[in-house]
Amino acid sequence: MHSRLCGSRITVDIALRDGLIADFAQDVQACALAQASAALLGQGIIGESAASLRAARDALAAMMKKGATPPEGKWSVLSALQPVRDYPPRHDSVLLPFEAACAALEKAGE
Repeated sequence: MHSRLCGSRITVDIALRDGLIADFAQDVQACALAQASAALLGQGIIGESAASLRAARDALAAMMKKGATPPEGKWSVLSALQPVRDYPPRHDSVLLPFEAACAALEKAGE
């Protein structure tokens, strides 16, 4: 997956076991914001279900684009990205790793 705005590229591989993400790898050639988001994704993705990962992505998008409060629980670490919401052109950079992971889930066949 890539960002047309900044040229960031992220490739994600996911393996599922019993409906949960059991293995995860990402190749991140991206701007600093996408790298930060990818690092937070990598910290929390193992053991998540497809639904919970999508919920985390949606909560991050709402925080960025609608001013919603940061996600709670395991994904509360995404609050570190909250200052980026003041810079709408950078929202897609922050969301890119989560979008790439969700796309990889679809390829993995959930």
